[in-house]
Amino acid sequence: MLKTIINFLNQLNPDIIVQAPSRINLINPLDAVEGDFWMPSVAINGIENPLSVFFYIKKIEDTSTLKIYKIRKNIKEYKIELTLKEEFINDLSEMERKFSGKSGLIYSSIYRLCKTYSILGKRFKNQKFELGLLTTIPRQSGLGGSAAIIISILYAFSHYFNIYNNLRYIKENEFPINKDTIAELATKIEDEDLKVTAGYGDRYVISRGGLCFCSYYGKLLHKKISKEPLAVYDRIDITYNITSLPIIICFSGVTHESGSVHDKLRTIYLQEDPNILKNYSELAKISWKSRFALMRKDWKLLGEYFKKNTEIMNLVMKDAGFEYGIGRANNILIKLIEDHPDVYAAKLTGAGGGGSVFALVNPNKIHTVLLDWKKNLNDLIKNKGKLNKKDLNIPLEMRSQLLNAEFYKIKISNNGVSIIEKN
Repeated sequence: MLKTIINFLNQLNPDIIVQAPSRINLINPLDAVEGDFWMPSVAINGIENPLSVFFYIKKIEDTSTLKIYKIRKNIKEYKIELTLKEEFINDLSEMERKFSGKSGLIYSSIYRLCKTYSILGKRFKNQKFELGLLTTIPRQSGLGGSAAIIISILYAFSHYFNIYNNLRYIKENEFPINKDTIAELATKIEDEDLKVTAGYGDRYVISRGGLCFCSYYGKLLHKKISKEPLAVYDRIDITYNITSLPIIICFSGVTHESGSVHDKLRTIYLQEDPNILKNYSELAKISWKSRFALMRKDWKLLGEYFKKNTEIMNLVMKDAGFEYGIGRANNILIKLIEDHPDVYAAKLTGAGGGGSVFALVNPNKIHTVLLDWKKNLNDLIKNKGKLNKKDLNIPLEMRSQLLNAEFYKIKISNNGVSIIEKN
């Protein structure tokens, strides 16, 4: 799939192509959405599906245009289709009204970038572009898809206009644009421009890449840049020579609005509810302990921490009013595979309610576990909602959604957001 995408984009002859990966949180949620702690996370690409956002900029002479593509698989090959083509509004004064539309992520990203870096406003208005976007991250999958779109756009335009890490164009009250400030901007875009409750975790991980242990201490209130610390991003994959993780992801096919989940949990945390403070403190303890398991590549021990993470998050979300904790579909998918002899744990990666879960497995049995997980899910659906040996029924609507479940083998995205070199 990746080769098809890159060949297609190169044929369009753009000036720049950027790829932004997805991410999973190994222990969550602790990333200054609901609490300012620390946690291990990893930027990822899929082995077959790259689980990435691709964004290009092409200078043109005619009216500025926005194009959105999708890729689908035929019997023998992948095919890329144009799903949206519309005039792109270059005028910053007109962009805000586009925030609530289908292209809101794109417009809000460009608007915030130009408003933050004064030199860009005039440059942007005086040029004509063809902008193109293609994402292979399933919508509302809990894999950081919206953050990846925003970050790909910020990174692409900062390089296109030659302001990335370039102090020449920075005014006294501005800060250089780099992977840290891009993560900060991306959070402000969702929080303030799109009114979606979001934390720094997805944005730093997708921007910086790799397997990290990241501290968000002092960032709970989401202040303006320089009014709170930047996240401290420790690339433990490099330090500990971790080149891969034995993980399989399952996107349930059940979509969710992560912002609504985070908003509720964040409100309760800021109200200093004693139960949630206690549970988040316990999550933070599990998080720092998990680093030692990662250091030793002790996947079984890491799995024990994952199980505890799931147990606590189910309690937290039930206390917050979510009837099924991390989500009915997510708990079903976990139960389908957690007793497999080669599975050390299965857990949630995103906000909950829908989205994705992942399994930590015997490194030598990844493909076998993936096939067994698929089979267990198919058997569940065919058995009309009865989970074998588990007294758990699922409604017809959810069963039909689970038919859309997708499974992914993954690899670590070492670079995070990056430029694709043109052929």
